[in-house]
Amino acid sequence: MIRTHDITLIGEKTRLRPFTENDLEIAFEWNNNPRVLEAEGEPEHTWEEVVEVYEYLSNNGFLFIIEATDIREPEPIGEICLLYDNDYERLGVEDKNELIYCIPTLIGKPEYWGKGYGKDAIKQVLKFAFEVLGADRVFATDIFSFNERSIRLFNSLGFDEVRRDKNRIYYKGGYYDIIDFCLTREKYFTRTKNQICKNTDR
Repeated sequence: MIRTHDITLIGEKTRLRPFTENDLEIAFEWNNNPRVLEAEGEPEHTWEEVVEVYEYLSNNGFLFIIEATDIREPEPIGEICLLYDNDYERLGVEDKNELIYCIPTLIGKPEYWGKGYGKDAIKQVLKFAFEVLGADRVFATDIFSFNERSIRLFNSLGFDEVRRDKNRIYYKGGYYDIIDFCLTREKYFTRTKNQICKNTDR
Protein backbone atom coordinates (compact mmCIF):
# COMPACT_ATOMS: atom_id res chain seq x y z
CA MET A 1 0.00 0.00 0.00
CA ILE A 2 1.21 3.50 -0.82
CA ARG A 3 1.82 5.68 2.23
CA THR A 4 1.04 9.34 1.62
CA HIS A 5 2.20 12.42 3.49
CA ASP A 6 1.10 16.05 3.61
CA ILE A 7 4.25 17.82 2.40
CA THR A 8 4.19 20.04 -0.71
CA LEU A 9 7.34 21.77 -1.96
CA ILE A 10 7.34 24.67 -4.43
CA GLY A 11 10.28 25.50 -6.69
CA GLU A 12 10.83 27.93 -9.53
CA LYS A 13 9.80 25.45 -12.24
CA THR A 14 8.23 22.62 -10.30
CA ARG A 15 5.72 21.73 -7.62
CA LEU A 16 6.31 18.57 -5.58
CA ARG A 17 3.11 17.04 -4.27
CA PRO A 18 2.53 13.79 -2.37
CA PHE A 19 2.54 10.60 -4.46
CA THR A 20 -0.75 8.66 -4.12
CA GLU A 21 -2.20 5.33 -5.23
CA ASN A 22 -3.73 7.14 -8.21
CA ASP A 23 -0.23 7.96 -9.51
CA LEU A 24 0.82 4.33 -9.93
CA GLU A 25 -0.52 4.06 -13.48
CA ILE A 26 1.41 7.05 -14.77
CA ALA A 27 4.52 5.90 -12.88
CA PHE A 28 4.17 2.52 -14.60
CA GLU A 29 4.10 4.30 -17.98
CA TRP A 30 7.19 6.36 -17.11
CA ASN A 31 9.16 3.32 -15.99
CA ASN A 32 8.40 1.52 -19.24
CA ASN A 33 8.95 4.42 -21.60
CA PRO A 34 11.45 3.10 -24.20
CA ARG A 35 13.68 6.18 -23.95
CA VAL A 36 13.70 5.98 -20.14
CA LEU A 37 14.61 2.29 -20.26
CA GLU A 38 17.38 2.98 -22.75
CA ALA A 39 18.79 5.86 -20.69
CA GLU A 40 18.80 3.77 -17.51
CA GLY A 41 19.98 0.53 -19.11
CA GLU A 42 16.94 -1.27 -17.70
CA PRO A 43 14.59 -3.97 -19.08
CA GLU A 44 10.81 -3.50 -19.10
CA HIS A 45 9.12 -3.67 -15.70
CA THR A 46 5.99 -5.58 -14.73
CA TRP A 47 3.13 -3.92 -12.90
CA GLU A 48 3.97 -5.90 -9.76
CA GLU A 49 7.61 -4.76 -9.85
CA VAL A 50 6.65 -1.11 -10.20
CA VAL A 51 4.09 -1.27 -7.39
CA GLU A 52 6.61 -3.00 -5.09
CA VAL A 53 9.21 -0.27 -5.70
CA TYR A 54 6.82 2.60 -5.04
CA GLU A 55 5.35 0.95 -1.98
CA TYR A 56 8.87 0.61 -0.58
CA LEU A 57 9.76 4.23 -1.39
CA SER A 58 6.55 5.65 0.05
CA ASN A 59 6.83 3.64 3.26
CA ASN A 60 10.48 4.52 3.86
CA GLY A 61 10.62 8.15 2.85
CA PHE A 62 8.82 11.13 1.39
CA LEU A 63 7.66 10.25 -2.14
CA PHE A 64 6.66 13.13 -4.42
CA ILE A 65 5.22 13.62 -7.88
CA ILE A 66 7.12 16.31 -9.81
CA GLU A 67 4.80 18.69 -11.64
CA ALA A 68 6.10 21.18 -14.21
CA THR A 69 4.55 24.53 -13.34
CA ASP A 70 6.18 26.97 -15.77
CA ILE A 71 4.10 25.77 -18.71
CA ARG A 72 0.57 26.68 -19.82
CA GLU A 73 -0.99 23.52 -18.38
CA PRO A 74 0.99 22.19 -15.39
CA GLU A 75 1.43 18.42 -15.59
CA PRO A 76 3.14 15.51 -13.82
CA ILE A 77 6.51 14.76 -15.40
CA GLY A 78 8.26 12.52 -12.89
CA GLU A 79 8.85 11.56 -9.29
CA ILE A 80 11.43 12.04 -6.56
CA CYS A 81 11.82 10.46 -3.14
CA LEU A 82 13.70 11.54 -0.06
CA LEU A 83 14.45 8.02 1.13
CA TYR A 84 15.68 7.31 4.64
CA ASP A 85 18.70 5.02 4.50
CA ASN A 86 20.54 3.41 7.41
CA ASP A 87 22.88 1.18 5.40
CA TYR A 88 25.89 3.01 6.82
CA GLU A 89 28.42 0.40 5.77
CA ARG A 90 27.40 0.39 2.11
CA LEU A 91 27.37 4.19 1.99
CA GLY A 92 30.70 4.47 3.80
CA VAL A 93 29.34 6.43 6.78
CA GLU A 94 31.24 5.65 9.98
CA ASP A 95 29.06 7.62 12.44
CA LYS A 96 25.83 5.67 12.86
CA ASN A 97 24.24 8.65 14.61
CA GLU A 98 24.16 10.57 11.35
CA LEU A 99 20.83 11.09 9.62
CA ILE A 100 21.24 10.11 5.99
CA TYR A 101 18.93 10.02 2.98
CA CYS A 102 19.06 9.03 -0.67
CA ILE A 103 17.19 10.79 -3.46
CA PRO A 104 16.07 8.42 -6.25
CA THR A 105 14.71 10.66 -9.00
CA LEU A 106 12.97 10.05 -12.32
CA ILE A 107 11.88 12.50 -14.99
CA GLY A 108 9.57 10.11 -16.81
CA LYS A 109 8.78 12.31 -19.80
CA PRO A 110 11.88 12.59 -22.00
CA GLU A 111 10.68 15.84 -23.58
CA TYR A 112 11.42 17.50 -20.23
CA TRP A 113 14.99 16.21 -19.94
CA GLY A 114 17.80 18.74 -19.86
CA LYS A 115 15.52 21.69 -19.14
CA GLY A 116 16.19 22.17 -15.44
CA TYR A 117 13.13 20.44 -14.00
CA GLY A 118 15.06 17.67 -12.28
CA LYS A 119 17.55 20.15 -10.84
CA ASP A 120 14.78 22.40 -9.54
CA ALA A 121 13.01 19.45 -7.89
CA ILE A 122 16.20 18.16 -6.28
CA LYS A 123 17.02 21.62 -4.90
CA GLN A 124 13.66 21.72 -3.10
CA VAL A 125 14.14 18.23 -1.66
CA LEU A 126 17.66 19.11 -0.48
CA LYS A 127 16.32 22.22 1.26
CA PHE A 128 13.66 20.12 2.97
CA ALA A 129 16.21 17.46 3.97
CA PHE A 130 18.86 19.76 5.41
CA GLU A 131 16.86 22.74 6.66
CA VAL A 132 13.72 21.00 7.96
CA LEU A 133 14.66 17.41 8.76
CA GLY A 134 18.25 18.11 9.83
CA ALA A 135 19.90 15.60 7.50
CA ASP A 136 23.66 15.09 7.81
CA ARG A 137 24.19 13.69 4.32
CA VAL A 138 22.15 13.13 1.17
CA PHE A 139 23.27 10.53 -1.36
CA ALA A 140 22.57 9.97 -5.04
CA THR A 141 23.40 6.30 -5.53
CA ASP A 142 23.79 3.80 -8.35
CA ILE A 143 24.44 6.35 -11.09
CA PHE A 144 25.78 4.62 -14.19
CA SER A 145 28.90 6.19 -15.69
CA PHE A 146 27.28 6.37 -19.14
CA ASN A 147 24.60 8.68 -17.70
CA GLU A 148 26.58 11.88 -18.24
CA ARG A 149 23.50 14.07 -17.83
CA SER A 150 22.90 12.85 -14.27
CA ILE A 151 26.58 13.16 -13.39
CA ARG A 152 26.66 16.78 -14.56
CA LEU A 153 23.48 17.48 -12.61
CA PHE A 154 24.76 16.20 -9.28
CA ASN A 155 28.14 17.88 -9.75
CA SER A 156 26.35 21.19 -10.36
CA LEU A 157 24.48 20.78 -7.07
CA GLY A 158 27.68 20.27 -5.09
CA PHE A 159 27.63 16.49 -4.77
CA ASP A 160 31.00 14.74 -4.58
CA GLU A 161 31.77 11.28 -5.89
CA VAL A 162 32.29 8.96 -2.90
CA ARG A 163 32.28 5.47 -4.43
CA ARG A 164 32.88 3.95 -7.85
CA ASP A 165 32.49 0.28 -8.69
CA LYS A 166 34.48 -0.28 -11.86
CA ASN A 167 32.99 -2.13 -14.82
CA ARG A 168 29.91 -3.30 -12.91
CA ILE A 169 27.27 -2.99 -15.64
CA TYR A 170 27.26 -4.16 -19.26
CA TYR A 171 25.48 -1.74 -21.58
CA LYS A 172 25.41 -1.49 -25.36
CA GLY A 173 28.55 -3.50 -25.92
CA GLY A 174 30.66 -2.11 -23.09
CA TYR A 175 31.20 -2.18 -19.35
CA TYR A 176 30.48 0.87 -17.20
CA ASP A 177 31.01 1.97 -13.61
CA ILE A 178 28.37 2.49 -10.91
CA ILE A 179 28.90 5.71 -8.97
CA ASP A 180 27.60 7.07 -5.66
CA PHE A 181 27.54 10.82 -4.95
CA CYS A 182 27.13 12.61 -1.61
CA LEU A 183 26.32 16.11 -0.41
CA THR A 184 27.15 16.84 3.24
CA ARG A 185 25.30 19.18 5.54
CA GLU A 186 28.38 21.39 5.88
CA LYS A 187 28.82 21.76 2.12
CA TYR A 188 25.12 22.40 1.57
CA PHE A 189 25.03 25.31 4.01
CA THR A 190 28.33 26.71 2.75
CA ARG A 191 26.97 26.75 -0.81
CA THR A 192 23.66 28.22 0.36
CA LYS A 193 25.44 30.99 2.28
CA ASN A 194 27.66 31.78 -0.69
CA GLN A 195 24.66 31.94 -3.01
CA ILE A 196 22.87 34.34 -0.67
CA CYS A 197 25.97 36.55 -0.58
CA LYS A 198 26.13 36.58 -4.38
CA ASN A 199 22.50 37.58 -4.66
CA THR A 200 22.96 40.33 -2.05
CA ASP A 201 25.94 41.79 -3.94
CA ARG A 202 23.99 42.22 -7.16
